[in-house]
Amino acid sequence: MQDAPLQINLGKVQTLIGELEFTFVVNPEGDAHLQVYATDPSKAGKAGVLVMLDGNGYEQLKAIIKNAEGVIERMIKERRIKRMVLPY
Repeated sequence: MQDAPLQINLGKVQTLIGELEFTFVVNPEGDAHLQVYATDPSKAGKAGVLVMLDGNGYEQLKAIIKNAEGVIERMIKERRIKRMVLPY
């Protein structure tokens, strides 16, 4: 019988209009990936979307987050935005 993969719950990002759940998965051979499960609470009963990121995908996600941080900081310093809020 093969061992089940190790799954580490990394946490959730929740808003009124959606949720992202992050899980780190390692199989018995040592291969790993990051799972991101997206759900929309307004679509009760419908399945969410699962995206699996390998090492390259994870690096791309980190670069996007880093870029977003830079844009947000710059726009706050320029007084172009006051805060980050949802559009409704």
